[in-house]
Amino acid sequence: MTTEYPSRPPRYLRPALAVARHYTDAARRASHEPFDHSLDLLPHTALSRRYGWSHHGLMLPNLPDPHRYLSLMVMCGTTGLQAFDFPHEAAPDDPQDIIVASASSGAENAYAREVLSIERDGRFARDHAEFGTLATISGTHPDFEIRLHAGDLDARVTMRCRPETTWFVRSPVWRHIGHVGRYEGEVTHRGVVTPVSGVGNLEYARSVSPYVVLRRASRRRLPLQWFSYHVVDVPGERQILFTQLGAFGAIVETNAIFRSMDGTPDRKVHGGYHRVLETDDAPTVDAHGNARLLPRTFEFGCDGMTVVGTYDCPQRFAIGRGYISGYSAQVRLDGEEFTTRGYSEHIDERVPPHRSPGRRVAPIR
Repeated sequence: MTTEYPSRPPRYLRPALAVARHYTDAARRASHEPFDHSLDLLPHTALSRRYGWSHHGLMLPNLPDPHRYLSLMVMCGTTGLQAFDFPHEAAPDDPQDIIVASASSGAENAYAREVLSIERDGRFARDHAEFGTLATISGTHPDFEIRLHAGDLDARVTMRCRPETTWFVRSPVWRHIGHVGRYEGEVTHRGVVTPVSGVGNLEYARSVSPYVVLRRASRRRLPLQWFSYHVVDVPGERQILFTQLGAFGAIVETNAIFRSMDGTPDRKVHGGYHRVLETDDAPTVDAHGNARLLPRTFEFGCDGMTVVGTYDCPQRFAIGRGYISGYSAQVRLDGEEFTTRGYSEHIDERVPPHRSPGRRVAPIR
C-alpha cells in the first residue's frame, strides 16, 4: 500500500511555507528583469561559508531519436535532504567535498553517474566548471558551451540565453536560477553524429546546508521525500516548468512556470496536481540496492494546463535518490492541444509502493 500525501501541509508548517512563498514571489518579480550576473559557475566551496551545496544542470527535453532528451545533473556538496543525499558516499570528515554528477540521453548505453571530489576532480572559475571527464560548462550569461561524455555518448552544444533568467528562489540562504535559451550542436553515439537544436534549460543554484555546521557526514536529514520536476517543450519556443515537493508527510509546494523566448514575462501559477497513472511491471533496483516501482504513465497540471506523459526512454538513476528520463507528452494548454516531449526528474522516498501494474492511484495534489 503506497503512502499518499494529503492536499494541505500540517498547520505547524504553514508559517515557514509562507516565508518560503515570499521568497519565491520575490524570485518571480526578479524574473521580469534582465539578469544581474549575481550568480556564476563557482561551486559552494569557493563562496561564503554559509553555503553548503551547489547545483549545475542542463535539461534539453526534445531531441531526435535515439536520444529524445539530453541531461547533465550535478550536485556539489551534501544537501541534508532525504531525497538527495547518500551520506555514505561523502567523505566522513568532509561532506562538502563531493560531486555527484550524471549525464545521459535516451540512447543505449548513453549514461554515466560518477561520485567525484571537488578538490581533486573539479576545475572551477567564474566562467568555467569542470566535473572530472564527465562534463564541462564554460561561458557567462548569455552565452555558454556544454560538453558531455557518458558511456557511448559525446555531446557538444552552445546556448544563447534570453536576457531575463528565471529565478526559482531568491533569498539570503538559497538562490536558484534557470536560463532559457536557444541551443545548437551535435550529439555523437557510437560514431553516429546527430545535429541538435531547440530551446533548453541551463540551471545553477547555491544554498545553505546543515553540514556547514556539522562538518561531518550524518544520517540525519530533513524529510524531503517527494520531488517531481518537469521541463516540457512547447511549440513557438516556449516551455512549461512544473515542480512538486513533498515533505513531513504532505505536499508543501506545487507550481508551474510558463516562459518563452519572445520577451513575454514568465507566468507562475501556484497550485496544481500530480498523479501516477501506471507503474512498471517490476521494481527497478538502483546502484545502492534500493527497489522502487517507477512510474510509466503520469499526469500533472494546473489551471489551464494538463500534461499526460508516457516514458519512452530508460529511467536513469541520476538525481539524488531518484531518476531522470524523457517522455512523450500529450498537452492541453489554454485551449491548445498538441503532442510534444518532456524531461523529468522524479524522486519518491515514501514507503516503497506495492501496487499492481496499471492500477490508477489517487492524485497527489
